[in-house]
Amino acid sequence: MMLPTLAPRRMLVLGAALLLSQLVLSAALAAVALRPRPVLLVPGARDQRVVFPEETPDDAVKRFGLLYLRYFYCYIPQTVEEQSNHVLRFVAVERLEAVQKALSERAAYVLRAREASHLALPLPAACTVERIQAGLFRFSATAVRTIHIAGERKSMSKVRYVLDLRPDIPSDEDPYGLVVVAQSIHEEPMEVTDGKR
Repeated sequence: MMLPTLAPRRMLVLGAALLLSQLVLSAALAAVALRPRPVLLVPGARDQRVVFPEETPDDAVKRFGLLYLRYFYCYIPQTVEEQSNHVLRFVAVERLEAVQKALSERAAYVLRAREASHLALPLPAACTVERIQAGLFRFSATAVRTIHIAGERKSMSKVRYVLDLRPDIPSDEDPYGLVVVAQSIHEEPMEVTDGKR
């Protein structure tokens, strides 16, 4: 049994079609490989540099951490609900429900007790950032927190905050592209100069 042979003209057309498709695919591959990588604009960056999405600078992590702490722990009865809503933008989706419940309970207490909280935050240079497992960042900062109830100072403490952060997609609400996946605090009461504790 003989295999059918292709006429020379058909072979030429087939060869040309294969060559043309190979050229088109090669051009498409080259265009994809050579296109510019995405650029992330980091608010508060002090110098101009190229930043790739998988390489979040420590300075951006520090500024995000300080911003989160400011929104979470600086409030008065008139702003606690607005501050709480802003904090939710920076929380990982898997923690959102638990954090929302805790913030709602805190807001109810703040309004009832007329509590105000002030946080004296450090400069970014005094904060630390370390890279931990699975691409997470651990942000640490020590601040002084003062709590007032109905205009009277209730307490003043030195607080060590630790936030575990995960890179996320930057947005208008969260231009840093980070979310909080865990947070912990260690609080030490401080002596107050007016004799109150």
